[in-house]
Amino acid sequence: MSINRNIAFLGGVTITFVTLAAVVALWGVYSLNGAFVSLHQHEITTKIETIKIFRDVNYVSRLTRNIMLGSDYDDDRQELQKTAHTITESFNKLTKSTRSAKDRKLVEQAKVDTEAFVGNCLERMEWIKDTPVSQRYSAYKGYRIEATPLAMKARASFKAIIQNADLRFEMGNKQFEKTILQTLTIIAIAGILIAALFHLSIRGYKKRRMEEAALRKAHEKLEHKIAERTAELVVTNNTLVEKIKVLKTTENILRESRDNAVQAGKLAVLGQMSAGVSHEINQPLTAVHTFTDNAINYLELGRVPEALANLEDISRMTDRIGSIVSEITVFSRKSPAEKQAVNMIDAINHACTLVEPQRCQLDALLDVRPFQETLQVWADGVRFEQVLVNLLRNSLDAVSAQSDKRITVTVTRREPEVYIVINDTGTGIAEEVIPHLFESFVTTKPSGQGLGLGLAISHMIITELGGKLTARNSDAGGAEFTIVLEEAGDGQL
Repeated sequence: MSINRNIAFLGGVTITFVTLAAVVALWGVYSLNGAFVSLHQHEITTKIETIKIFRDVNYVSRLTRNIMLGSDYDDDRQELQKTAHTITESFNKLTKSTRSAKDRKLVEQAKVDTEAFVGNCLERMEWIKDTPVSQRYSAYKGYRIEATPLAMKARASFKAIIQNADLRFEMGNKQFEKTILQTLTIIAIAGILIAALFHLSIRGYKKRRMEEAALRKAHEKLEHKIAERTAELVVTNNTLVEKIKVLKTTENILRESRDNAVQAGKLAVLGQMSAGVSHEINQPLTAVHTFTDNAINYLELGRVPEALANLEDISRMTDRIGSIVSEITVFSRKSPAEKQAVNMIDAINHACTLVEPQRCQLDALLDVRPFQETLQVWADGVRFEQVLVNLLRNSLDAVSAQSDKRITVTVTRREPEVYIVINDTGTGIAEEVIPHLFESFVTTKPSGQGLGLGLAISHMIITELGGKLTARNSDAGGAEFTIVLEEAGDGQL
Protein backbone atom coordinates (compact mmCIF):
# COMPACT_ATOMS: atom_id res chain seq x y z
CA MET A 1 0.00 0.00 0.00
CA SER A 2 2.85 2.38 0.84
CA ILE A 3 4.44 1.82 -2.57
CA ASN A 4 1.11 2.40 -4.37
CA ARG A 5 0.54 5.64 -2.45
CA ASN A 6 4.02 6.87 -3.35
CA ILE A 7 3.49 6.01 -7.00
CA ALA A 8 0.12 7.80 -7.00
CA PHE A 9 1.66 10.85 -5.32
CA LEU A 10 4.55 11.00 -7.76
CA GLY A 11 2.18 10.55 -10.71
CA GLY A 12 -0.08 13.36 -9.49
CA VAL A 13 2.84 15.76 -9.03
CA THR A 14 4.28 14.95 -12.46
CA ILE A 15 0.92 15.44 -14.23
CA THR A 16 0.40 18.76 -12.46
CA PHE A 17 3.80 20.14 -13.49
CA VAL A 18 3.53 18.90 -17.09
CA THR A 19 0.05 20.49 -17.33
CA LEU A 20 1.39 23.80 -16.05
CA ALA A 21 4.27 23.69 -18.54
CA ALA A 22 1.89 22.90 -21.42
CA VAL A 23 -0.48 25.73 -20.39
CA VAL A 24 2.37 28.24 -20.26
CA ALA A 25 3.72 27.08 -23.63
CA LEU A 26 0.28 27.26 -25.28
CA TRP A 27 -0.32 30.70 -23.79
CA GLY A 28 2.99 31.90 -25.26
CA VAL A 29 2.14 30.53 -28.71
CA TYR A 30 -1.34 32.12 -28.55
CA SER A 31 0.14 35.52 -27.60
CA LEU A 32 2.70 35.38 -30.42
CA ASN A 33 0.07 34.34 -32.97
CA GLY A 34 -2.27 37.16 -31.87
CA ALA A 35 0.54 39.70 -32.15
CA PHE A 36 1.47 38.39 -35.61
CA VAL A 37 -2.11 38.63 -36.93
CA SER A 38 -2.51 42.13 -35.45
CA LEU A 39 0.77 43.15 -37.06
CA HIS A 40 -0.33 42.33 -40.63
CA GLN A 41 -4.12 42.47 -40.91
CA HIS A 42 -4.70 46.23 -40.51
CA GLU A 43 -1.84 47.40 -42.71
CA ILE A 44 -2.71 44.96 -45.54
CA THR A 45 -6.40 45.96 -45.50
CA THR A 46 -5.51 49.66 -45.44
CA LYS A 47 -3.09 49.39 -48.38
CA ILE A 48 -5.44 47.26 -50.51
CA GLU A 49 -8.43 49.58 -50.06
CA THR A 50 -6.27 52.69 -50.59
CA ILE A 51 -4.89 51.25 -53.85
CA LYS A 52 -8.44 50.44 -55.01
CA ILE A 53 -9.61 54.01 -54.26
CA PHE A 54 -6.52 55.45 -55.98
CA ARG A 55 -7.27 53.32 -59.07
CA ASP A 56 -10.96 54.37 -59.11
CA VAL A 57 -10.07 58.09 -58.73
CA ASN A 58 -7.79 57.77 -61.76
CA TYR A 59 -10.65 56.08 -63.61
CA VAL A 60 -13.03 58.95 -62.69
CA SER A 61 -10.49 61.44 -64.04
CA ARG A 62 -10.13 59.49 -67.28
CA LEU A 63 -13.91 59.13 -67.74
CA THR A 64 -14.45 62.87 -67.16
CA ARG A 65 -11.79 63.76 -69.66
CA ASN A 66 -13.22 61.31 -72.24
CA ILE A 67 -16.69 62.83 -71.88
CA MET A 68 -15.35 66.37 -72.35
CA LEU A 69 -13.30 65.30 -75.35
CA GLY A 70 -16.31 63.82 -77.11
CA SER A 71 -16.92 60.23 -75.98
CA ASP A 72 -20.38 58.72 -75.44
CA TYR A 73 -21.95 60.90 -72.72
CA ASP A 74 -24.66 58.58 -71.31
CA ASP A 75 -22.51 55.42 -71.05
CA ASP A 76 -19.50 57.20 -69.53
CA ARG A 77 -21.69 59.20 -67.13
CA GLN A 78 -23.32 55.98 -65.86
CA GLU A 79 -19.86 54.43 -65.47
CA LEU A 80 -18.73 57.60 -63.62
CA GLN A 81 -21.61 57.37 -61.13
CA LYS A 82 -20.97 53.65 -60.65
CA THR A 83 -17.28 54.31 -59.94
CA ALA A 84 -18.20 57.09 -57.46
CA HIS A 85 -20.41 54.58 -55.60
CA THR A 86 -17.54 52.06 -55.58
CA ILE A 87 -15.22 54.70 -54.08
CA THR A 88 -17.76 55.35 -51.29
CA GLU A 89 -17.93 51.62 -50.47
CA SER A 90 -14.12 51.38 -50.41
CA PHE A 91 -13.95 54.31 -47.97
CA ASN A 92 -16.50 52.55 -45.73
CA LYS A 93 -14.28 49.45 -45.63
CA LEU A 94 -11.20 51.61 -45.03
CA THR A 95 -12.94 53.42 -42.14
CA LYS A 96 -13.90 50.11 -40.50
CA SER A 97 -10.27 48.96 -40.59
CA THR A 98 -8.95 52.03 -38.71
CA ARG A 99 -7.63 51.47 -35.19
CA SER A 100 -6.64 54.93 -33.94
CA ALA A 101 -7.75 58.54 -34.02
CA LYS A 102 -4.88 59.41 -36.36
CA ASP A 103 -5.91 56.67 -38.80
CA ARG A 104 -9.51 57.91 -38.78
CA LYS A 105 -8.37 61.50 -39.30
CA LEU A 106 -6.25 60.56 -42.33
CA VAL A 107 -9.07 58.48 -43.82
CA GLU A 108 -11.61 61.27 -43.24
CA GLN A 109 -9.29 63.83 -44.85
CA ALA A 110 -8.75 61.54 -47.86
CA LYS A 111 -12.50 61.00 -48.09
CA VAL A 112 -13.18 64.75 -48.05
CA ASP A 113 -10.49 65.41 -50.71
CA THR A 114 -11.73 62.55 -52.90
CA GLU A 115 -15.39 63.57 -52.61
CA ALA A 116 -14.42 67.13 -53.55
CA PHE A 117 -12.70 65.90 -56.72
CA VAL A 118 -15.40 63.35 -57.67
CA GLY A 119 -18.17 65.84 -56.85
CA ASN A 120 -16.50 68.42 -59.08
CA CYS A 121 -16.40 65.88 -61.92
CA LEU A 122 -20.09 64.97 -61.48
CA GLU A 123 -21.11 68.66 -61.37
CA ARG A 124 -19.24 69.35 -64.59
CA MET A 125 -20.98 66.43 -66.26
CA GLU A 126 -24.31 68.08 -65.42
CA TRP A 127 -23.06 71.44 -66.77
CA ILE A 128 -22.02 70.05 -70.14
CA LYS A 129 -25.00 67.70 -70.52
CA ASP A 130 -26.56 69.82 -73.28
CA THR A 131 -23.26 71.21 -74.62
CA PRO A 132 -22.40 70.07 -78.18
CA VAL A 133 -19.37 67.79 -78.48
CA SER A 134 -17.52 70.35 -80.59
CA GLN A 135 -17.76 72.96 -77.81
CA ARG A 136 -16.72 70.76 -74.91
CA TYR A 137 -12.99 71.29 -75.34
CA SER A 138 -13.15 74.79 -73.81
CA ALA A 139 -14.96 73.29 -70.82
CA TYR A 140 -12.19 70.70 -70.60
CA LYS A 141 -9.60 73.47 -70.20
CA GLY A 142 -11.54 74.88 -67.24
CA TYR A 143 -11.88 71.41 -65.80
CA ARG A 144 -8.13 70.85 -65.89
CA ILE A 145 -7.45 74.17 -64.14
CA GLU A 146 -9.95 73.49 -61.36
CA ALA A 147 -9.92 69.69 -61.00
CA THR A 148 -6.16 69.04 -61.22
CA PRO A 149 -5.37 70.61 -57.77
CA LEU A 150 -8.27 68.62 -56.27
CA ALA A 151 -6.95 65.38 -57.79
CA MET A 152 -3.42 66.08 -56.59
CA LYS A 153 -4.71 66.85 -53.09
CA ALA A 154 -6.63 63.56 -53.01
CA ARG A 155 -3.55 61.64 -54.21
CA ALA A 156 -1.47 63.33 -51.49
CA SER A 157 -4.03 62.10 -48.93
CA PHE A 158 -3.68 58.54 -50.28
CA LYS A 159 0.09 58.81 -49.97
CA ALA A 160 -0.27 59.97 -46.35
CA ILE A 161 -2.43 56.92 -45.57
CA ILE A 162 0.12 54.55 -47.15
CA GLN A 163 2.98 56.21 -45.25
CA ASN A 164 1.02 55.97 -42.00
CA ALA A 165 0.30 52.30 -42.68
CA ASP A 166 4.03 51.70 -43.24
CA LEU A 167 4.77 53.50 -39.96
CA ARG A 168 2.19 51.40 -38.13
CA PHE A 169 3.71 48.30 -39.69
CA GLU A 170 7.14 49.28 -38.33
CA MET A 171 5.63 49.98 -34.90
CA GLY A 172 3.87 46.63 -35.09
CA ASN A 173 7.21 44.93 -35.79
CA LYS A 174 8.66 46.49 -32.65
CA GLN A 175 5.60 45.47 -30.60
CA PHE A 176 5.87 41.95 -32.05
CA GLU A 177 9.51 41.74 -30.95
CA LYS A 178 8.54 43.04 -27.50
CA THR A 179 5.79 40.40 -27.24
CA ILE A 180 8.28 37.66 -28.17
CA LEU A 181 10.69 38.86 -25.46
CA GLN A 182 7.94 39.05 -22.83
CA THR A 183 6.61 35.62 -23.76
CA LEU A 184 10.05 34.02 -23.61
CA THR A 185 10.71 35.70 -20.24
CA ILE A 186 7.42 34.42 -18.76
CA ILE A 187 8.05 30.92 -20.11
CA ALA A 188 11.59 30.97 -18.67
CA ILE A 189 10.36 32.13 -15.24
CA ALA A 190 7.55 29.57 -15.25
CA GLY A 191 10.03 26.88 -16.24
CA ILE A 192 12.32 27.84 -13.37
CA LEU A 193 9.45 27.82 -10.86
CA ILE A 194 8.14 24.49 -12.12
CA ALA A 195 11.62 22.99 -11.98
CA ALA A 196 12.13 24.31 -8.43
CA LEU A 197 8.80 22.89 -7.19
CA PHE A 198 9.48 19.62 -8.93
CA HIS A 199 12.91 19.45 -7.30
CA LEU A 200 11.43 20.07 -3.83
CA SER A 201 8.84 17.35 -4.36
CA ILE A 202 11.53 14.90 -5.44
CA ARG A 203 13.60 15.71 -2.36
CA GLY A 204 10.64 14.97 -0.07
CA TYR A 205 10.00 11.76 -1.93
CA LYS A 206 13.67 10.74 -1.62
CA LYS A 207 13.43 10.96 2.18
CA ARG A 208 10.69 8.30 2.17
CA ARG A 209 11.93 6.01 -0.57
CA MET A 210 15.63 6.67 -1.30
CA GLU A 211 16.27 3.53 -3.31
CA GLU A 212 13.06 3.67 -5.40
CA ALA A 213 13.33 7.44 -5.88
CA ALA A 214 16.59 7.26 -7.84
CA LEU A 215 15.18 4.80 -10.37
CA ARG A 216 11.79 6.52 -10.69
CA LYS A 217 13.40 9.92 -10.94
CA ALA A 218 15.45 8.84 -13.95
CA HIS A 219 12.41 7.23 -15.55
CA GLU A 220 10.15 10.23 -14.96
CA LYS A 221 12.76 12.68 -16.26
CA LEU A 222 13.05 10.64 -19.43
CA GLU A 223 9.26 10.56 -19.89
CA HIS A 224 9.02 14.26 -19.13
CA LYS A 225 11.63 15.15 -21.75
CA ILE A 226 9.93 12.99 -24.37
CA ALA A 227 6.53 14.57 -23.65
CA GLU A 228 7.99 18.07 -23.60
CA ARG A 229 9.84 17.65 -26.88
CA THR A 230 6.79 16.06 -28.51
CA ALA A 231 4.61 18.95 -27.36
CA GLU A 232 7.15 21.46 -28.64
CA LEU A 233 7.29 19.76 -32.04
CA VAL A 234 3.49 19.69 -32.33
CA VAL A 235 3.20 23.35 -31.36
CA THR A 236 6.01 24.36 -33.71
CA ASN A 237 4.47 22.41 -36.59
CA ASN A 238 1.03 23.97 -36.03
CA THR A 239 2.56 27.43 -35.84
CA LEU A 240 4.45 26.89 -39.08
CA VAL A 241 1.33 25.65 -40.86
CA GLU A 242 -0.63 28.75 -39.80
CA LYS A 243 2.20 31.07 -40.83
CA ILE A 244 2.43 29.39 -44.24
CA LYS A 245 -1.31 29.88 -44.77
CA VAL A 246 -1.07 33.57 -43.86
CA LEU A 247 1.95 34.07 -46.11
CA LYS A 248 0.25 32.35 -49.06
CA THR A 249 -2.83 34.54 -48.62
CA THR A 250 -0.66 37.67 -48.48
CA GLU A 251 1.28 36.55 -51.55
CA ASN A 252 -1.93 36.04 -53.56
CA ILE A 253 -3.20 39.49 -52.56
CA LEU A 254 0.09 41.15 -53.47
CA ARG A 255 0.22 39.30 -56.82
CA GLU A 256 -3.31 40.43 -57.69
CA SER A 257 -2.49 44.02 -56.67
CA ARG A 258 0.69 43.91 -58.74
CA ASP A 259 -1.17 42.66 -61.85
CA ASN A 260 -3.83 45.33 -61.40
CA ALA A 261 -1.12 47.99 -61.06
CA VAL A 262 0.53 46.78 -64.31
CA GLN A 263 -2.83 46.89 -66.16
CA ALA A 264 -3.61 50.32 -64.71
CA GLY A 265 -0.23 51.54 -65.93
CA LYS A 266 -0.99 50.31 -69.47
CA LEU A 267 -4.41 51.94 -69.47
CA ALA A 268 -2.92 55.20 -68.15
CA VAL A 269 -0.39 55.20 -71.00
CA LEU A 270 -3.17 54.52 -73.52
CA GLY A 271 -5.20 57.37 -72.06
CA GLN A 272 -2.28 59.76 -72.42
CA MET A 273 -1.73 58.62 -76.02
CA SER A 274 -5.42 58.86 -77.00
CA ALA A 275 -5.23 62.35 -78.52
CA GLY A 276 -2.22 61.46 -80.68
CA VAL A 277 -3.75 58.15 -81.78
CA SER A 278 -6.98 59.92 -82.72
CA HIS A 279 -5.00 62.32 -84.90
CA GLU A 280 -3.05 59.41 -86.42
CA ILE A 281 -6.30 57.61 -87.38
CA ASN A 282 -8.07 60.79 -88.52
CA GLN A 283 -5.57 61.39 -91.34
CA PRO A 284 -6.20 58.01 -93.09
CA LEU A 285 -9.96 58.45 -92.61
CA THR A 286 -9.84 61.85 -94.29
CA ALA A 287 -7.80 60.35 -97.14
CA VAL A 288 -10.30 57.47 -97.53
CA HIS A 289 -13.16 59.99 -97.81
CA THR A 290 -11.27 62.00 -100.47
CA PHE A 291 -10.25 58.91 -102.49
CA THR A 292 -13.84 57.60 -102.34
CA ASP A 293 -15.23 60.84 -103.83
CA ASN A 294 -12.54 60.76 -106.51
CA ALA A 295 -13.30 57.14 -107.40
CA ILE A 296 -17.02 57.94 -107.79
CA ASN A 297 -16.23 60.87 -110.07
CA TYR A 298 -13.83 58.76 -112.15
CA LEU A 299 -16.41 55.98 -112.53
CA GLU A 300 -19.04 58.50 -113.63
CA LEU A 301 -16.58 59.76 -116.26
CA GLY A 302 -15.72 56.19 -117.30
CA ARG A 303 -12.09 56.54 -116.18
CA VAL A 304 -11.81 53.05 -114.66
CA PRO A 305 -7.98 52.89 -114.25
CA GLU A 306 -7.93 56.09 -112.21
CA ALA A 307 -10.87 54.82 -110.11
CA LEU A 308 -9.04 51.52 -109.45
CA ALA A 309 -5.93 53.45 -108.38
CA ASN A 310 -8.04 55.41 -105.88
CA LEU A 311 -9.56 52.17 -104.56
CA GLU A 312 -6.06 50.75 -104.06
CA ASP A 313 -5.17 53.88 -102.08
CA ILE A 314 -8.30 53.38 -99.96
CA SER A 315 -7.21 49.77 -99.25
CA ARG A 316 -3.79 50.96 -98.09
CA MET A 317 -5.34 53.57 -95.80
CA THR A 318 -7.67 50.99 -94.18
CA ASP A 319 -4.70 48.65 -93.67
CA ARG A 320 -2.91 51.48 -91.88
CA ILE A 321 -5.91 52.13 -89.61
CA GLY A 322 -6.20 48.39 -88.88
CA SER A 323 -2.51 48.22 -87.95
CA ILE A 324 -2.84 51.11 -85.49
CA VAL A 325 -5.98 49.66 -83.86
CA SER A 326 -4.40 46.18 -83.68
CA GLU A 327 -1.33 47.49 -81.84
CA ILE A 328 -3.52 49.34 -79.32
CA THR A 329 -5.74 46.26 -78.77
CA VAL A 330 -2.78 43.96 -78.09
CA PHE A 331 -1.13 46.52 -75.81
CA SER A 332 -4.26 47.10 -73.68
CA ARG A 333 -5.10 43.40 -73.25
CA LYS A 334 -4.85 42.17 -69.65
CA SER A 335 -3.03 38.84 -69.65
CA PRO A 336 -1.10 36.80 -67.05
CA ALA A 337 2.68 36.95 -67.12
CA GLU A 338 4.06 34.07 -69.21
CA LYS A 339 7.72 33.84 -70.11
CA GLN A 340 8.43 32.82 -73.68
CA ALA A 341 10.88 33.58 -76.47
CA VAL A 342 10.14 37.13 -77.67
CA ASN A 343 11.60 38.47 -80.93
CA MET A 344 13.39 41.75 -80.19
CA ILE A 345 12.72 43.41 -83.56
CA ASP A 346 8.95 42.74 -83.28
CA ALA A 347 8.75 44.06 -79.71
CA ILE A 348 10.65 47.26 -80.56
CA ASN A 349 8.64 47.85 -83.74
CA HIS A 350 5.34 47.45 -81.88
CA ALA A 351 6.47 49.85 -79.14
CA CYS A 352 7.62 52.41 -81.74
CA THR A 353 4.23 52.17 -83.48
CA LEU A 354 2.44 53.00 -80.22
CA VAL A 355 4.57 56.12 -79.55
CA GLU A 356 4.59 57.24 -83.21
CA PRO A 357 1.82 59.84 -82.77
CA GLN A 358 3.72 61.55 -79.92
CA ARG A 359 6.97 61.38 -81.91
CA CYS A 360 5.33 63.00 -84.94
CA GLN A 361 3.78 65.71 -82.79
CA LEU A 362 7.19 66.61 -81.33
CA ASP A 363 8.99 66.14 -84.68
CA ALA A 364 11.56 64.03 -82.81
CA LEU A 365 14.03 61.53 -84.27
CA LEU A 366 13.69 57.92 -83.00
CA ASP A 367 16.83 56.09 -84.11
CA VAL A 368 16.83 52.28 -83.65
CA ARG A 369 20.37 51.10 -84.38
CA PRO A 370 20.63 47.96 -86.56
CA PHE A 371 21.02 44.63 -84.74
CA GLN A 372 20.57 40.91 -85.40
CA GLU A 373 16.91 40.51 -86.42
CA THR A 374 16.64 36.92 -85.09
CA LEU A 375 17.70 37.97 -81.58
CA GLN A 376 15.24 36.77 -78.89
CA VAL A 377 14.88 37.16 -75.11
CA TRP A 378 12.94 35.34 -72.41
CA ALA A 379 10.02 37.65 -71.49
CA ASP A 380 6.28 38.19 -71.56
CA GLY A 381 5.68 39.93 -74.90
CA VAL A 382 2.90 42.34 -73.89
CA ARG A 383 4.50 43.40 -70.60
CA PHE A 384 7.92 43.80 -72.19
CA GLU A 385 6.37 46.09 -74.81
CA GLN A 386 4.70 48.03 -71.98
CA VAL A 387 8.13 48.70 -70.46
CA LEU A 388 9.52 49.82 -73.83
CA VAL A 389 6.54 52.16 -74.37
CA ASN A 390 6.96 53.67 -70.89
CA LEU A 391 10.68 54.32 -71.43
CA LEU A 392 10.20 55.71 -74.96
CA ARG A 393 7.40 58.03 -73.81
CA ASN A 394 9.56 59.27 -70.93
CA SER A 395 12.38 59.97 -73.39
CA LEU A 396 10.00 61.86 -75.72
CA ASP A 397 8.81 63.95 -72.76
CA ALA A 398 12.45 64.64 -71.83
CA VAL A 399 13.38 65.98 -75.30
CA SER A 400 10.13 67.90 -75.90
CA ALA A 401 11.69 71.24 -74.91
CA GLN A 402 15.08 70.61 -76.57
CA SER A 403 16.21 71.86 -79.97
CA ASP A 404 17.89 68.49 -80.63
CA LYS A 405 15.05 65.98 -80.19
CA ARG A 406 16.79 62.66 -80.63
CA ILE A 407 16.26 59.23 -79.02
CA THR A 408 18.56 56.28 -79.69
CA VAL A 409 17.76 52.60 -79.10
CA THR A 410 20.74 50.24 -79.07
CA VAL A 411 20.47 46.43 -78.73
CA THR A 412 23.64 44.52 -77.82
CA ARG A 413 24.13 40.78 -77.34
CA ARG A 414 26.47 39.87 -74.49
CA GLU A 415 26.03 36.14 -74.07
CA PRO A 416 24.04 34.90 -72.19
CA GLU A 417 22.23 38.28 -71.89
CA VAL A 418 20.82 40.97 -74.17
CA TYR A 419 21.22 44.68 -73.34
CA ILE A 420 18.63 47.22 -74.57
CA VAL A 421 19.86 50.81 -74.03
CA ILE A 422 17.62 53.87 -74.57
CA ASN A 423 19.38 57.27 -74.71
CA ASP A 424 17.84 60.72 -75.11
CA THR A 425 19.17 64.26 -75.57
CA GLY A 426 17.17 65.71 -72.69
CA THR A 427 18.50 67.45 -69.57
CA GLY A 428 19.14 64.18 -67.72
CA ILE A 429 18.08 63.05 -64.22
CA ALA A 430 18.83 64.98 -61.04
CA GLU A 431 21.48 63.14 -59.02
CA GLU A 432 19.37 63.21 -55.85
CA VAL A 433 16.45 61.55 -57.72
CA ILE A 434 18.40 58.62 -59.24
CA PRO A 435 18.52 56.48 -56.01
CA HIS A 436 14.71 56.77 -55.69
CA LEU A 437 13.79 56.79 -59.39
CA PHE A 438 12.10 53.37 -59.40
CA GLU A 439 10.07 53.97 -56.23
CA SER A 440 6.30 54.56 -56.40
CA PHE A 441 5.07 58.18 -56.70
CA VAL A 442 8.55 59.48 -57.60
CA THR A 443 8.44 61.60 -60.77
CA THR A 444 10.55 64.31 -62.38
CA LYS A 445 7.67 65.60 -64.52
CA PRO A 446 5.77 68.83 -63.71
CA SER A 447 2.79 68.58 -61.39
CA GLY A 448 -0.24 67.01 -63.04
CA GLN A 449 1.73 65.32 -65.85
CA GLY A 450 2.63 62.07 -64.10
CA LEU A 451 1.89 59.96 -61.02
CA GLY A 452 5.37 58.48 -60.61
CA LEU A 453 4.16 54.90 -61.23
CA GLY A 454 5.41 54.19 -64.77
CA LEU A 455 9.05 53.52 -63.87
CA ALA A 456 8.07 51.66 -60.68
CA ILE A 457 5.80 49.32 -62.67
CA SER A 458 8.46 48.90 -65.38
CA HIS A 459 11.09 47.98 -62.79
CA MET A 460 8.69 45.47 -61.21
CA ILE A 461 7.95 43.83 -64.60
CA ILE A 462 11.62 43.46 -65.59
CA THR A 463 12.52 42.11 -62.13
CA GLU A 464 9.71 39.56 -62.36
CA LEU A 465 11.06 38.45 -65.74
CA GLY A 466 14.44 37.79 -64.10
CA GLY A 467 16.14 40.83 -65.63
CA LYS A 468 17.44 44.24 -64.52
CA LEU A 469 16.39 47.84 -65.24
CA THR A 470 18.87 50.62 -64.41
CA ALA A 471 19.15 54.34 -65.10
CA ARG A 472 21.97 56.88 -65.22
CA ASN A 473 23.04 60.09 -66.93
CA SER A 474 25.10 59.41 -70.05
CA ASP A 475 28.48 61.06 -70.59
CA ALA A 476 27.13 62.88 -73.68
CA GLY A 477 24.23 64.32 -71.68
CA GLY A 478 20.65 63.16 -71.27
CA ALA A 479 19.26 60.09 -69.53
CA GLU A 480 20.20 56.49 -70.29
CA PHE A 481 17.99 53.51 -69.35
CA THR A 482 19.32 49.95 -69.68
CA ILE A 483 17.25 46.73 -69.74
CA VAL A 484 19.08 43.42 -69.27
CA LEU A 485 17.24 40.16 -70.12
CA GLU A 486 18.32 36.57 -70.65
CA GLU A 487 18.79 35.62 -74.30
CA ALA A 488 16.48 32.95 -75.70
CA GLY A 489 18.39 30.60 -77.95
CA ASP A 490 16.60 27.31 -78.65
CA GLY A 491 13.07 28.51 -77.89
CA GLN A 492 12.90 26.31 -74.78
CA LEU A 493 13.13 27.26 -71.11
